[in-house]
Amino acid sequence: MSQRPIPRRGPRSGELRVVRDDIAGLLAHDLRTPLSAISMNLDFVLGELEDTEAESVRAALEDCRQANVRAVRLVSDMADAIQLASGERRVTLSEVDGAEIVGEVVRRVVADAAGRSVEIGWTAQGDTFRADADLLTRALERIVQRALWHARSGGRVDITLKSGNVVVSVGGPPLVGTEVPARSLATHFAEAALRAQGGAMWTEKDADGALVYKVQLPA
Repeated sequence: MSQRPIPRRGPRSGELRVVRDDIAGLLAHDLRTPLSAISMNLDFVLGELEDTEAESVRAALEDCRQANVRAVRLVSDMADAIQLASGERRVTLSEVDGAEIVGEVVRRVVADAAGRSVEIGWTAQGDTFRADADLLTRALERIVQRALWHARSGGRVDITLKSGNVVVSVGGPPLVGTEVPARSLATHFAEAALRAQGGAMWTEKDADGALVYKVQLPA
C-alpha cells in the first residue's frame, strides 16, 4: 500500500504575526545605533564648515541631516507601535490640557510647514482630559505631518480642538491622488498610540474633496 506524504502545515497567521513583529522590533532596535552615528557626524560636519564654504554643500548636508531625523523618528515610531500592540509599552495617564498639547504640536511642525510653504492655523478650547501626554503629542504630530505632506505648496493645514475631538484639515485638494491616502507608518503609530489610551482616529474627504484627519481624544 502506497503512503501519501504528510502535508507540511504552513505557518498560521498568528505565528506569522509574531515573526513579523519580532523582525520589525529587531530592525527598529538595530537601526538606532547607525542612524544615531550618522546624525552625530552630520551635526559635527555642519558645525565645522566655514562660513565661506559653498552654500550648495551646506544645503546638501542639511538635507541629509533632516532626512536622517525623519528616519530616526520612523524607527522610534515602529518600535513603539509594536510595543503598544503587545502591551510592553506602558501608558501613563495624567490630566492634560488639550490646548497645550496642540500648541506643542504646532511648535514642533512649524519648521516642516515653512519648508513646504504651507501655512498652519489652529484653534483649541481649554479641554482637559486624562491621557499619556507624550504619546498623544507624538500621535497628533504625526497626523499633522502627514497632512502637511499632502498639502500643496502655498496651501494651508488647520487644526481644531473642540469638545474632545481634533480635526486636521488640508485646505484645497490634496497633493497626491484623489482618494483617501493609504495608511503610513506615521498614521499606524498614531492609531496605536491613540487606541492604547482609549482614543481613535480616521481619515476621510469632506464635501469639497479636501482631506480631513479626525481624532477622538481619550475621555
